[in-house]
Amino acid sequence: MGISMSNFAASKISATCEGLLQARQFTRHHLARWGLEDVVDEVVAVVGELTGNAVRHAASGEGAWLALATGPRTVMCIVRDSSCQVPAPRVALQLATEGRGLSVVASLSSTWGWTVEDNGKAVWARIPI
Repeated sequence: MGISMSNFAASKISATCEGLLQARQFTRHHLARWGLEDVVDEVVAVVGELTGNAVRHAASGEGAWLALATGPRTVMCIVRDSSCQVPAPRVALQLATEGRGLSVVASLSSTWGWTVEDNGKAVWARIPI
């Protein structure tokens, strides 16, 4: 089930519905292992949005990587994909019909952002615990 240390875990996420389900299960498993049941719903929602966006925008069928890490008062979710396209939060008009994902991430996290490199990007969010 991926790479795991005491406060870090990572896993490859396939670009399928099953892969997205596995990302949520992976997140639940590690949060329970770390005793962070109080934030499971919030973190799983963030992971669902970030991994969904990643597999939607990555190169055809390539999937993504999900990493989780804990700190004294935060859970960090990082999703890496092969697209260099930066995340684009939708404006209010667009939110009525689609693209609510980054608004959900922003509302559940204390901060979020992205880093672009030559071979893709990483989108991250910090969820307070």
